[in-house]
Amino acid sequence: MMYLLGLTDDYEHDGRVITQILASPNQALQPGGVATLGDCYKQLNSSVGVFGTDTLEFATKGIESNSPGDAQYLATDQTLVGLDQQRDQVAGEIKQALENAAFDNTPISKVGALNGACHSLLGSARDLVGN
Repeated sequence: MMYLLGLTDDYEHDGRVITQILASPNQALQPGGVATLGDCYKQLNSSVGVFGTDTLEFATKGIESNSPGDAQYLATDQTLVGLDQQRDQVAGEIKQALENAAFDNTPISKVGALNGACHSLLGSARDLVGN
């Protein structure tokens, strides 16, 4: 909404500009990879996206385990902590790049690398549940 109205503020947004519905986005939002990056960011950052769903399923398996000394639960938790840290880093970079593209018309120079990192994390989460 802020983008469409041409408004700016002094805080970073949690959402993104949905470029697929814009008739004429600014130049930084036009490359095809930007829409793909926005879609991947949504799957990475949404609680009901691919990443959230797969990690929830993996966590549930760890919680439901009855291994001696809670070994499986502890291993599951450690795995998820590491994956969450990676997600936070990549999602933060994507969020900042999309924000700069939308409100400063700054081209995303690493759109391919960011898309790759995002899809890699989605794949890692998917691998945890074996889907």
